[in-house]
Amino acid sequence: MRRFTEDDFGLTWLMNSFHADWSNYAESEAEALRTVLHEDLDPRQVVSLRRDAYLLSSQLSETSIVQLWEAGVEVPNFFGRRLPSGRDWMEMIIQECDRWLPQGGIPSLREADLEHGFNHSEEIQNEIREMTDVISVDLVLGLTECARLCTPDLAFRILLHALMCSGSTISENRYRTFERIGTELYYGEFLVSKVQHLVGR
Repeated sequence: MRRFTEDDFGLTWLMNSFHADWSNYAESEAEALRTVLHEDLDPRQVVSLRRDAYLLSSQLSETSIVQLWEAGVEVPNFFGRRLPSGRDWMEMIIQECDRWLPQGGIPSLREADLEHGFNHSEEIQNEIREMTDVISVDLVLGLTECARLCTPDLAFRILLHALMCSGSTISENRYRTFERIGTELYYGEFLVSKVQHLVGR
């Protein structure tokens, strides 16, 4: 059983669009968001994105939202110029998803796409806590809060993005653990493998 995509999904899928030179194809964050939400997009991707944005907006503090988003993108100082706050950004994402969804209707998600990882919550939180050698203590706390108050799945995906953005080295054993967790969360082939190049660097 696999999710609807072999790659990333939800909020972490959107994070992929905010690489270091994202402003070469969009004049603003809002324009980049609208470009990503093109008319041929799989509706399940939009539903997943809206779900993740709603979780962060409704469950976490402004400080945690900003910290988690900025840890998962290659853009420093994302907030403050055009986007006043992390919650404003999450609400903008939700609004754009709501604007998009009526075009294709709201799809029903399969069992794999509804896997939030609650049965793996303790293990994922333990993995996050053991990352203090490669990510900041504040980020560990933020990710742990996300795992508890949002979903372990979302926290785990943001952790993977944070590792990619920081370029931190991870051990072979840790990567194998990540692979197993990804399999148990029904991730596609290319989600966890994005951090494989960090092994033993």
